[in-house]
Amino acid sequence: MADEEDKTIVEQGPSIGEYRRESIPEYIVDSSGVRFEFDRIALEGAGGLEPSQLARNECLIAPGLIYRKVSS
Repeated sequence: MADEEDKTIVEQGPSIGEYRRESIPEYIVDSSGVRFEFDRIALEGAGGLEPSQLARNECLIAPGLIYRKVSS
């Protein structure tokens, strides 16, 4: 996730579509109980996915989905 520690997804919402044959969950919840909602597909550069496109309150999950933290 955008915080430099690796967190596990413990819950995900219903699928709102597909990208690269993978389901796009409407939202995800990490092991800390933080909810993130789907925002956009990540842009790929010559070297693959570019983490620099993430804001501090966002996370990137395979296969290239960006989720934004929900304000509490």
